[in-house]
Amino acid sequence: MDKSASADNAKEEIQVHPDRPESLPADIVREAENMLSRFRSQATKRWKDIEKAEDAADEALLKFGTNVRNFLSDAVTVAPPESGSDAAKNGEVLFESKDSSGKKVVHATRFDAQLHVIHSTLDSFLKDPGSPQWEQWKADFDIEAKTDAIAKDLEKHQELRSAMEKCVPEKVEYGVFWERYYFLRHVIESEEARRREMLKGKNHPAPPMRNSWLT
Repeated sequence: MDKSASADNAKEEIQVHPDRPESLPADIVREAENMLSRFRSQATKRWKDIEKAEDAADEALLKFGTNVRNFLSDAVTVAPPESGSDAAKNGEVLFESKDSSGKKVVHATRFDAQLHVIHSTLDSFLKDPGSPQWEQWKADFDIEAKTDAIAKDLEKHQELRSAMEKCVPEKVEYGVFWERYYFLRHVIESEEARRREMLKGKNHPAPPMRNSWLT
């Protein structure tokens, strides 16, 4: 047998080798297409679930009045993650607010963004919240019971400490400052609880909620 015949036979054996089917490249392409289709389907479902949770959270805000709802909702916008970042690859949603100087700040959760808005907006502490639930909240609020929580929040949130130093006692009394703050904190925690409730049991868990001011 000449060398040319031997080469042809070897080539034929490679082509029909059971571990190397001719359809292998096509199988790989089909599998990749299936994976992409599943990913798109899961992403679409994720977004629909998130939209439903956001709608439910918005309804939770409305019970505190349109003024409070508009203040907390309008001050926060969805910020698309940078292209190629881990957040973009994982399909995560980021949220954007502004600090007291107008600089944009990006947060991992809407709760964090709204908390930042409260801390950096002096009107949060200088005016009574326009809410039908405010008067009852004020009547039930016990400043003495909040001593430990206040100390922890001042240590944790620099902008909150700065706001208190600017407002108390020249512009607002100490107790009134904290009445207003913890009322707004209660509002966004109620909203977050509703959002988590809607996402419970889904394949994409809700972001971890911060410790409640009630603890």
